[in-house]
Amino acid sequence: MYAAVELGSDSFRLHVGRVEDGALRLSATMAEPVRLAATLDEDGFLCVAAMRRALACLRAFRCVLDAWRPEAVRVVATSALRLARNAAVFLPAAEQALGWPIELIDGGEGGRLVYLGVASTLGAAGEEPRLVIDIGSGSTELVLGRGERIERVESFAVGAVRQSLTFFSDGRIDEAGFEAAVRSGRSRFAQSGLAPRPSRRAYGACGTVRALAEIARAGGEERLNRDCLARLRRMVVEAGHLARVRLRWEPAARAPHLPGGLALLIALMDEFGIDEVTPVHAGLRVGALWDLHARAQVCA
Repeated sequence: MYAAVELGSDSFRLHVGRVEDGALRLSATMAEPVRLAATLDEDGFLCVAAMRRALACLRAFRCVLDAWRPEAVRVVATSALRLARNAAVFLPAAEQALGWPIELIDGGEGGRLVYLGVASTLGAAGEEPRLVIDIGSGSTELVLGRGERIERVESFAVGAVRQSLTFFSDGRIDEAGFEAAVRSGRSRFAQSGLAPRPSRRAYGACGTVRALAEIARAGGEERLNRDCLARLRRMVVEAGHLARVRLRWEPAARAPHLPGGLALLIALMDEFGIDEVTPVHAGLRVGALWDLHARAQVCA
């Protein structure tokens, strides 16, 4: 039995599971919105209210971990806590609340774990290039690999929360603001060393892609391709406000900065010549569980 805890920029999440007959079986999972990235002030400090929410969440996670008593636990913190200027004050309190040490990981390690989670879900066989996209709340990771082998990881300090707060700061969404959000995303991703390849398919291991796929399916569309995303873009702009987007589509209520994430996904597809993105229900936490399992096998 293993456990993985992700202290993300928007939510804290917990998975408890075991590997049986070569497959991961989840026994417990929890997620709580803490909104760290959205509460960073202009000087880069986490607000007191967000830290209190986060500590309360970690105390609840500790109860779950105490009940399941996993053999190994990995706790990782991502971009918001990398950026927060008062992280050194928050992290010791967080470790005390959770009862486990917290590892502050960079985008490269985050991307590795995400890819590991996707590869374990899709299967590691084959030598076809596989591009994995993870649009987080505070950062975006791109991972190119083949089978289990990772060839390149790139991390960009822009995520769904930052894009929404920058281009839809008052909640209002219009075509000019959305186009500016897409162009800004493209300018960030243009710095990548990944050369564009026509007809490339990508896998989305993030809440943004999964939420967009749910909204598309509710409208009768099964493929998250360029045409579909163009229609979703028009629908979001027609809604006109972040609050109306959240009210209109249930998945958007779970991903409150979905318009910013959609703008970044469109920017990625435009910049890298991606025709279609397939959502994958695996990511960093699944990868961390597989990583713990692999370490246990080496030590056995």
